Amino acid sequence: MVGSLQVQPMAGGVPWLGHAPHLVRDPLAFLASQRGGPPVVRVQLAGRLVYLVNEAEAARQVLVSSVFDKGGPFMDTARILVGNGVITCSNADHRRQQPVMRPAFHRDQVTRYAPVMGECIAQAADGWRDGERLNVEGAMYALAAQVVSRTLIAAPAGRDAADTMATSLPVLLEGMFRQMLMPWPLLHRLPLPTNRRFQQAQARLEAAVGQVIAQYRSGGAPGDDLLSMVMAAVDDEGRALDDIEVRDQVLSVLAAGVETTASLLAWTLHALSEYPDVEHRLWAELDRELAGQAPAYADIPRLPYTRQVLTEVLRLWPPTWMLSRITLEQTDVAGYAVPAGADVIVSPYALHRDPAVFPEPDRLDPDRWLPERITPAQRQAFTAFGGGRRKCLGEHYGMTEAVLALATISSRWQLRKATATPLRPLPRFLLTPKAGPLVPTPRMPPPAVRRPGAGRKR
Repeated sequence: MVGSLQVQPMAGGVPWLGHAPHLVRDPLAFLASQRGGPPVVRVQLAGRLVYLVNEAEAARQVLVSSVFDKGGPFMDTARILVGNGVITCSNADHRRQQPVMRPAFHRDQVTRYAPVMGECIAQAADGWRDGERLNVEGAMYALAAQVVSRTLIAAPAGRDAADTMATSLPVLLEGMFRQMLMPWPLLHRLPLPTNRRFQQAQARLEAAVGQVIAQYRSGGAPGDDLLSMVMAAVDDEGRALDDIEVRDQVLSVLAAGVETTASLLAWTLHALSEYPDVEHRLWAELDRELAGQAPAYADIPRLPYTRQVLTEVLRLWPPTWMLSRITLEQTDVAGYAVPAGADVIVSPYALHRDPAVFPEPDRLDPDRWLPERITPAQRQAFTAFGGGRRKCLGEHYGMTEAVLALATISSRWQLRKATATPLRPLPRFLLTPKAGPLVPTPRMPPPAVRRPGAGRKR
């Protein structure tokens, strides 16, 4: 474009591999290290040129503008798992798919899901034992899988598929990360142990999803869950989704519904064990507002600090730490020329740790999200749920589940570290916590007394 600056290549690449070794060694540090430099730089990942966006306003343009479509290294790799579902499809396909999926995540529908979420959460928390060494990541995967299988894909085969997704995801996410950084298909078809594990996990998941679809097609659908709605819906031309399209939506729902919520809750429980001041304030709110009763959907507006804690955890450790897009035409990003067909990367992890936007960015500070403290720059930089028309459809569903889960668990249990293992992020295809087990100890909340005038519905 006339008057636009040329994007400069990033230094430090190596022949053939470019900057991929830096991303393999420490991807989060690599992405964060570019902050403060030009808002757009050019990176080489193996044989692929990628434009890395390092500034919040430029990132917002990428996520909001129709000039950018789903694509690039992250989204292309995500399609290996979820196909062409609502998360990964092009803008053109999204215009058809979103109306089919949106009703299942409407606030009225989430209100109906909430009691089921509460039952699943209570059952999980009831199963913990005083003093046991708890694998928090595994426990949260199991909880999220149960919630998805009882609300979104509620036929019996849905539980098997959700459980298969929960157990397969660690292997799948690790393999997808390798494929994203080294996009050479022949390499990933070699009979190596890592490739075999990935292929076996993917085959188990495909088989489980196939059983779900067969059960719904044969009349085993509950009729009021997300998948029933999806399979009954027709587009403007009266056409229903075929089995491949349904499979992609099932995989998208399973991946997002299990991984993102489980990751958020696991991060939060680990973080509370390291930030006792935050934990005590959370307890104070829960004891005051719930008075020993299980939280319900109607209680959520009265638990602002609980939500602030979760939002701050999402800022520090967003599950989707990298987003990618492709340009549909030549465009200008923050004054820099980006050609048509270019791969563009945005890192929520790096944007969320900009000290100019979030002072002391490495500190867990839920008060950043007090209404009077939130700045336009914060809102712009916070991209944990994406942005624009492609913002996550399940945001309200996921946050409702997370608030109810954190309120229930923290009302009943105090969790402490079993070892000195430090909490640190493990960047696979999504960002997961790496830490030791936690040990639950029962809390003694105040006796259950209904607050006068609370008007809580059960």
